[in-house]
Amino acid sequence: MQKFIIPLGGALAGAGVMSMLFGWSSGDGQRDMAEQISTIGYSGVMDIHITQYGQLAFGLIFVGLALMVFGNATAWKETGGY
Repeated sequence: MQKFIIPLGGALAGAGVMSMLFGWSSGDGQRDMAEQISTIGYSGVMDIHITQYGQLAFGLIFVGLALMVFGNATAWKETGGY
């Protein structure tokens, strides 16, 4: 079972990290942070807020880490303790 749980957890956590990269916005509009820095400059960094993708990213990372921890916690049963 661990051969499915651990990779699935890693994929979910990785998807969460990638979503986190695009889950921040600054200033007006719902454009990505990279798009807005090119127009407003670094003075707008103080107005950073999280978007819906950023909220989804926290959930994906949490579920992915929980699956990996659960998979590793019971892996000794299948390997005989090694």
